[in-house]
Amino acid sequence: MEKIGFIGLGVMGRSMAQNLRNAGYPLFVYNRTKEKAEPLLKAGAEWCSTPAETAAKSDIVITMVGYPHDVE
Repeated sequence: MEKIGFIGLGVMGRSMAQNLRNAGYPLFVYNRTKEKAEPLLKAGAEWCSTPAETAAKSDIVITMVGYPHDVE
């Protein structure tokens, strides 16, 4: 099963990431505010300290961020 990295756990991102975790995918997550990741971490996702760490541990990376400068 592919390991998925998810960057951006706001309203939309958190729900999408939770659906992936519920489907059994190994999930590596990053968000500027770690508290938003807590429900996912309790469900078995792994916290990453940086976006680069998230990418390094993942086969696929999904970003759900608000503005182009966030992606950069």
